[in-house]
Order: sequence, then C-alpha cells, then structure tokens
Amino acid sequence: MNFYEKIDMNENVVKYILRAKYNEELTDEETLEIESLHDYIHKIKFADIDFVSNVSLESGTPYVTEDNISEGVVEVNLGKITPKEYILDENLEIAFSVDAGRVPDAELNSVLTTKTLVAQAKIAVFQSKIKETILGILDEIRTTDNDFEKESELIL
Repeated sequence: MNFYEKIDMNENVVKYILRAKYNEELTDEETLEIESLHDYIHKIKFADIDFVSNVSLESGTPYVTEDNISEGVVEVNLGKITPKEYILDENLEIAFSVDAGRVPDAELNSVLTTKTLVAQAKIAVFQSKIKETILGILDEIRTTDNDFEKESELIL
C-alpha cells in the first residue's frame, strides 16, 4: 500500500498528514490490494494505540528510537488523544496536529528543550505508532487473504 506523508509547521502548529496514495490507473496488484482491504475491513482506532515512545535527537530533529531512556533519550507520551477511528482503505486520510504554544513547561527536558521540539517529538511518536498499526493490519490481512474466493462453472 502506498502512502503520502506530509509534516509541516505553520503558526506554531506542527501538523502531520497521512493519506493513501493511488494513481488514477491502478495496477493489477493495487486492484487486488484494494479488494482485500474491502474484504477484510479493519479500523485504525486511536483508543487501541499506546502513543508512548522513546525519542532522541538527530541533527536537532526528534525521532523515535528503540534505545532505552538515557542521557540523550526521553520518553514522549501523547497523553489523551481524541478517540477517532479510520477505516483502512484506499480513501484513508489521517491528520494530527500539536500546537507548540500549548505545550506545558513541565514537558520540557534535557533533550527536548523547547516547546517546538516537544511538539515535533509528539508528531514523530504519532507518525511512528500510526505506521506501526497500519503495518500490523496489513500483515494480518495478507496472512488471512487466500484463494478461497473463486468463480467457476461446474457440471454435475
């Protein structure tokens, strides 16, 4: 499945957009993929996702890491997110934003020293967790999908 991602910042608000991306003319593989998405309907439910990850900086940019919390790695927790649901199909579009101006001072730390960095780190966590969730759903669909469906003529 192909996706379009965009992260931008405007007026102190960091925004992330993830959208399914298909060209107007679908390949046979893309057509089968979309049919599978419709056969096995799955929802991306924010309430089911644990939006907590460890974050570090690389060249001043926050990124999610598997490293343990240490001097250069901190835990970022998005806290309570509005419980939204999205159907995983060719029309998927998820948007999430964090207003750096509303980040509490208590969330600043030795790694994320500005509210803008905290907002960017939260977007990095959201992005990572959404992609992880989608990948898990797609893996489940791919293992469930088989050749059971068929059409044939039968003479008895």
